[in-house]
Amino acid sequence: MKKIILYTLMFSSIICRAQDTHFSQISDNELLINPCFSHKIVSDYAFKVQSRSQWQSVAKPFKTFSASAYFKEIRNIGSLGINFLSDNSGNASLNNNSLKFFFSKDIMLVEGLSFGTGISFNQRSINFSELNFEQYEYFSSSKKNYFDFTLGTNYSFDFNNNHSHNLALSVNHLNKPNVSLISLDDKLQLKYNFAYFYNFNLNDINYETFFFHSFQNSQNETLLGFNLQYIFRNTIKNKTIIKPLLCYRFSDAIVTGAGFLHNNYEFTFSYDINVSEFSKATNYNGAIEFTLIYYLFKKQQQNKIVRCPSYI
Repeated sequence: MKKIILYTLMFSSIICRAQDTHFSQISDNELLINPCFSHKIVSDYAFKVQSRSQWQSVAKPFKTFSASAYFKEIRNIGSLGINFLSDNSGNASLNNNSLKFFFSKDIMLVEGLSFGTGISFNQRSINFSELNFEQYEYFSSSKKNYFDFTLGTNYSFDFNNNHSHNLALSVNHLNKPNVSLISLDDKLQLKYNFAYFYNFNLNDINYETFFFHSFQNSQNETLLGFNLQYIFRNTIKNKTIIKPLLCYRFSDAIVTGAGFLHNNYEFTFSYDINVSEFSKATNYNGAIEFTLIYYLFKKQQQNKIVRCPSYI
């Protein structure tokens, strides 16, 4: 019986790896891509909430929730990022929860070059009450706690004021933590993320093209996408931007969506259309995803006017 359970857990682990935590809205998912992107925000501070629900038409949905906070250039020391991530996979309630801290710093010797690092506190657990057994089985533990480390670098450059480029590379699981829920050696192997963003401004429209590739052992993920930002209204008191998006996750899904930004608030909704070999079982239904962001700017300090004393 324990062998059957062991194979079940191994299969669940494979499914979890194949469906590693990811979001389709790459441009709003910077911290999970590269720690250097803790400073890739248009404001001084930013607070984000993301939610993703996948495979609702096949089984119990795979649900992912993320909440992030960005602090740009704190006292000229560097930029900070904090992320809480919760991933719930499958009928056995296989959960992965993590609290991540990121730090990034510009390198003064090379303009546009920055380095970043991250540490995360993780807990992996499974709810055995959701599983049915022919006879009672005892498990020493249903939870696993571990640390994880990340390093990243980013190089940004401009050809002129209308064109900007970002090249980013990160390496995850540097310490190769053991994540097995039973007495086995199941180490997370190194995971590499590469991202490229190209932005071009023309009149009231910003065009963004991005390429993202991630690989870990035999598992890989590749996305190619396109975002638009059209300035619908821009006055002294109000600014409204409309954001359609389209991207393709190779051999998996076509992602369509739209969003809008109004003053300090931004909301984006996207939908994954499954085009993989699994599409017949899902009826082409993939995932629903949304992101909500609040931007906060520092108050500009006004210079006090000191009147010169009059001695006349």
